[in-house]
Amino acid sequence: MSLCAYTKYYGVASAFLFALSQFALAADDKEARVTEMVRDVRLLEAQAEPRPAKINETVRKGSAVHTGTESRAELTFTDLSITRLGANTVFSFDAATRTYDLGSGAILISAPKEAGTVRVKTAIATCAVRGFTAIVERRTNAQNKFIVLHGDAVYTLKKFPHDPCRLHFGQAVISPPDPTRPPHVCNVDISKVMNGRLVNGFRQKLPESALISADIEKQKKAKSEAQNQ
Repeated sequence: MSLCAYTKYYGVASAFLFALSQFALAADDKEARVTEMVRDVRLLEAQAEPRPAKINETVRKGSAVHTGTESRAELTFTDLSITRLGANTVFSFDAATRTYDLGSGAILISAPKEAGTVRVKTAIATCAVRGFTAIVERRTNAQNKFIVLHGDAVYTLKKFPHDPCRLHFGQAVISPPDPTRPPHVCNVDISKVMNGRLVNGFRQKLPESALISADIEKQKKAKSEAQNQ
């Protein structure tokens, strides 16, 4: 085989292997593993009865995870993004479009910048975030919450698509179940939020714990400077 022909063959083969690896990566991105669970955690798969989940079990696109009373779970994705589910939560995802769907309950999501933009959808709003850690709560008979512990986000109520609001670390949006006006951004004390079960109710530390700690120190410094003015 001539050098020219060999180079051409090698180039085609390399392109094929690269495409194959990308396909495999995309396939892996469509699933997550159950990395921690407490008490009643069930998988709701299409056209099948709900069944108990197992540690290290694969959760694929189209399946939903449901936690019972006083229960919680953690899912870890291929890109090392994690999702933690609180009690009485129904959660599903479409990793191909980086979309997470919170039917009810509360979740904590942490994703590195390398994961790209992630969208979290509830019945009343959509949140778009990148390189972040945030908590989302969806309640039908109580306040709905979106809290940014680290990173930046855009929060949009479905009733007010032309009035999105931008949030940074230590900021939140709190809305009633059926909002009648555009969202309002408020400040929250990150250190107090970090005492919640979605943070401390799991064995592993959050991937962005160090960054969140730095944000807490920034909040303390800003508060101290404001008090001294």
